[in-house]
Amino acid sequence: MRMKAIAATAVGKLGMIELDAPKPGEFDCLVKLEACAICNSTDHKLMMHQFYPGPFPTVLGHESVSRVVEAGSKVRNFKVGDRVFRQRLTDAQVPGGCSRWGGFSEYGIITDEWAKQDKAYGPESLPHDQQKLLIDATPAQATAMITLMETLDCAANNCGIAAGQSVAIVGSGPVGQAFAMFARCLGAKTVMAFGRRPDPAVRFKKVSRVDAYIAGKPGADVQAIIQRGGFDKVIEAVGSAEALRTSLELAGTKGQVFVYGVAPDSNPYGKDDLARPNVKRVGAREGRVQAQLVDYVKAGKVRLDDWVSHQFPFNRFQEAFDLVFNQHALKAVLLPDA
Repeated sequence: MRMKAIAATAVGKLGMIELDAPKPGEFDCLVKLEACAICNSTDHKLMMHQFYPGPFPTVLGHESVSRVVEAGSKVRNFKVGDRVFRQRLTDAQVPGGCSRWGGFSEYGIITDEWAKQDKAYGPESLPHDQQKLLIDATPAQATAMITLMETLDCAANNCGIAAGQSVAIVGSGPVGQAFAMFARCLGAKTVMAFGRRPDPAVRFKKVSRVDAYIAGKPGADVQAIIQRGGFDKVIEAVGSAEALRTSLELAGTKGQVFVYGVAPDSNPYGKDDLARPNVKRVGAREGRVQAQLVDYVKAGKVRLDDWVSHQFPFNRFQEAFDLVFNQHALKAVLLPDA
């Protein structure tokens, strides 16, 4: 069976390619894509060969939701019809090219790691992101859950944001907005966001519920916090050396800086900045917070529709990517052609 996939075909160029659909192994499931969102940061850096470079064509996509259509003989935790996150392709499944991570393909693979390691299934029991959905969400809404789970887990479990703290978020994109929202959900006393563009201010106030969004030079209120020792927690959510320097300034003499962004190879973070004792690189384990996110959704603290701005069929992929990379879309989702 042949399938379509969206790939970077050269530096800065996209194309639709055809591949053989993957064949599942005994612990694998073949899944059919329902939707995949464009990552506002990572997909662009991959296209420009500025992150995790590999040979072209490079099949993109890591914010996907799919449905199981075939299960291997030793799979015990997934069944046909289950909806799952994060389908993958391997490099071998992209002849002459590579997969990063292959979500923009009509079919992909998920692996029953729990069965493979002979452990009981549970979203928290393994650091594995190919989990079943716990909520009845539309395909587009489900893709939004990936960014939300990443940022919630990182904020709560890796950054330790808690009630009463002051929190600064450096970054104005969807990741920064989500971090700010969850800092508020987790009880932070003060939440401020910092970016270069003024236009996200309304969204930060309405959706993320920040105390302030600052574009440009911080005012007297921020300087007063810095002079008192800085924000308790600062999250760098951009992926740039400049954003890290801003984060260090906001942390002052007492605050902690958590680096979540991914800097491009052409402009990496400063080694001395990363080596500071109050700086920590952080990631996320999505599975351990899906239930918590679902609780926030049911309580009305998070609206999944707030995190998807555009939907396109596969054959309009160029239009979708252009909107995202020109900062004219919050989050664009591609759906396979009918």
